[in-house]
Amino acid sequence: MEQVPSSRRQHETLMTSNQVISNSAPGRRSGVAVWRQIADTLTTEIRDRAYVASGRLPGEMELATRFAVNRHTLRQAVAALQSDGLVRIEPGRGTFVQHELLDYALSNRTRYSENLQRQGLLPSQQLLTAREMLATEHAARELKLDRGAKVLMVELLDEADGAPIGLATAYYPAARFGGLLEMLALGKRSTDILKHFGVQDYLRWQSRITTQMPSEETARLLKQPANRPLLCVECLDVDMLGQPIKYGETVFCGDRVQLIVNAREDA
Repeated sequence: MEQVPSSRRQHETLMTSNQVISNSAPGRRSGVAVWRQIADTLTTEIRDRAYVASGRLPGEMELATRFAVNRHTLRQAVAALQSDGLVRIEPGRGTFVQHELLDYALSNRTRYSENLQRQGLLPSQQLLTAREMLATEHAARELKLDRGAKVLMVELLDEADGAPIGLATAYYPAARFGGLLEMLALGKRSTDILKHFGVQDYLRWQSRITTQMPSEETARLLKQPANRPLLCVECLDVDMLGQPIKYGETVFCGDRVQLIVNAREDA
C-alpha cells in the first residue's frame, strides 16, 4: 500500500468542499511583515467564502501551526482582520467571519419578501405562535381599540436563504380580521389575507428603531449568543384610509441585518 507523506495528509485536511486552503508559511524576506502576509491570505480566503460552512476561523493554535508562527504574530493578523470588519472575536467562543450584511429597507411600503428578493435572497417564515388574546394597553392604544378589545397575535421567525434573521410579533384587530389565524395556518401570505378582508394596499405609518438584548429563547431561535444586541423595529401599518391594521415589533440580528431608512414616498 502506498504510504502518503505526512505533509500531503496535512494539506488534504485543509481542503474545503469547493477550494483548497494554502498551507504554505509566509515568506520572511518579502519586505512585508509576516502578520500582514497572514492577514492578506486570510482576507482572500474569507472573501472567497472558504469558511462559509463553519462561519468561523480555525482555532489560534491551528492557524499558528499552519503558518509556522508564534501566537503573538497570529494575533496581530487576526486583529487586523477585526479592524477591517472581516471578523469578530468572541472571547471563549472563537473568531467568527462577518459576512455581508443584509439590507432591510424601511419606508412607507415596507414589505418583507420584496426586501429579500431584491437582493437575490429566498424569503421564508416559520409560524411560531398564532392566537387570540386581550389587547395590551400599548397595543390597544396603537390600534385605536377600546379597553378589553381582542387582538390576533402572530409570531413569525423570518429567514433569508434558510438562515434566521429576525423574530416578528404582530397584532391585528380581531373584530376586523376574524379568520386570519386559520388562513395563516393554511400557509397563506399575510398580504393575500389582508386583500381577502378588503385591504388592497397598506402603508407603514411609522417605524421606531431601538436596540435591546435578547432573551435566552430569542437568542436560541435566532441562533446567536445571548450577549449580542438586537435591532428592534416597532411599527404601525395603516390601510389607505388611515385606519390601523397591524401593530408589531420585529427584532433583527444586528450582525446579519442593517436597516436602511428611505425618505417617505408619496402614497
